[in-house]
Amino acid sequence: MKLLTSVTLSAVLAFASTSALAEKPDFSKTAAAKTSYDFSKNKAASGNQLVQSSSRHDFSKTAAASNEYQFPKNQPAHLYKVSLPSTQHDFSKTSSLKNGC
Repeated sequence: MKLLTSVTLSAVLAFASTSALAEKPDFSKTAAAKTSYDFSKNKAASGNQLVQSSSRHDFSKTAAASNEYQFPKNQPAHLYKVSLPSTQHDFSKTSSLKNGC
């Protein structure tokens, strides 16, 4: 088992160090690196190109947002009585104390 763990660890380290030492791209060889490159011919960016994560929900796209939605047909919510758990625990009833651990 120790041999398998050692071989696995060695393999992981070999692959990790290989990717870390991989050749980095040389951007000086790109077309934009040439002195003759005309940046004014680049297409302008339109708006924010990044997808923004949001915690807000667009409720205008839900079924209830349409003017045909009939709210009186909704099922009424059931009332539940919530019992909050006690903040104290009786450790004398745990199995570890009964078993003598």
